[in-house]
Amino acid sequence: MIAHQNVIAQCLQVRQISPPDLTKILAVLPLFHSKSSDSLWAPKPLTTVVTGLVHGLHLPVLLNAEVYMLPAFTMEAMLDTIVKYQLRELLLVPPILIRLVRDPIVDKYDLSHVRRFSSGAAPVSEEIIQLLQKKFPQTGFKQGYGMTESCSCITAHPPEKYDYKYAHAVGTIVANTEVKIIDLDGGELGLNQPGEILARGPQCVMGYLNNPKATAETFDSDGWLHTGDQGVIDEEGLLTITDRIKEMIKVKGIGVAPAELEDLLLGHPKVEDVAVLALKDEYAGEKPKAFVVPKGGKEKGDKALGMELIKYVQERKVRHKWITEVEFVGEIPKSASGKILRRVLKNKASGADQETIVRDDVTEKAKL
Repeated sequence: MIAHQNVIAQCLQVRQISPPDLTKILAVLPLFHSKSSDSLWAPKPLTTVVTGLVHGLHLPVLLNAEVYMLPAFTMEAMLDTIVKYQLRELLLVPPILIRLVRDPIVDKYDLSHVRRFSSGAAPVSEEIIQLLQKKFPQTGFKQGYGMTESCSCITAHPPEKYDYKYAHAVGTIVANTEVKIIDLDGGELGLNQPGEILARGPQCVMGYLNNPKATAETFDSDGWLHTGDQGVIDEEGLLTITDRIKEMIKVKGIGVAPAELEDLLLGHPKVEDVAVLALKDEYAGEKPKAFVVPKGGKEKGDKALGMELIKYVQERKVRHKWITEVEFVGEIPKSASGKILRRVLKNKASGADQETIVRDDVTEKAKL
């Protein structure tokens, strides 16, 4: 249940950290929920919807900004609009950012007028951030962190943090908002200590309609929103998301963040895309498994590449973070905002062709 007050509060919070040159806004994100299965827009998670609702419709009115809205998304239409209207800031999602650095069509356009990229809804890998900076050296980068339950942003980059050296973080806490990091027992943690992120502020919504159980599980009686995300706050007040708590892989009771291994594998020159999930293991409980889209479209029977990727992780991570299995797939299923649809991937894996799977030959055994 999103109240008018929540939307108004969020717009006022974001206005305080919006630069004065934000007078033209590209509305490329969806503004409503739909079950369409078309291209980039399917399915539309509510986080993306609330971003479009706030930043594409309401915030521009408060900023007295012009909005350029695409009737349908294509790279050509988006790039044509950016160049025609000389848009300086681009609010996008990770799948579009990836295409900006990898799609050859982008090289046909002069984007030297763009001054910054803005992202949200899903993590942006370190590799893509570096490629953005290299391809568009005149730009800065900012992103926001939040969800439908926080009516978009809990944190966002202020103008003084638009430098790419801050791109790994999701910004500082917006006005009139409290954030705390807690451990598994509910105790508050200090700086640089990872734990669950809780937030409280006027942008946090009223709860879930006709679902008091879900409301009670997500919102404390004193108003704290449990995000379900793990993160840390540093000395500069920057929040960094380390992973979704529910997606953590437990190897012998030690939490392993899928995002950490995904970022590592995305840096391999032969990997186009990747997702890491938990693989049940009798000895360790769970172990990381990588679903890989190789560059060049080769999908089946590449044992040499599979072993190369397993070795690549082993050389760079401690033992409990080693992947023990690589499965080659044609694509990684994702939502419109770029979130990996892990449940879809798990269902697909249950009927996988064994020729697409490469396993580590070394099996860890207990030492007595």
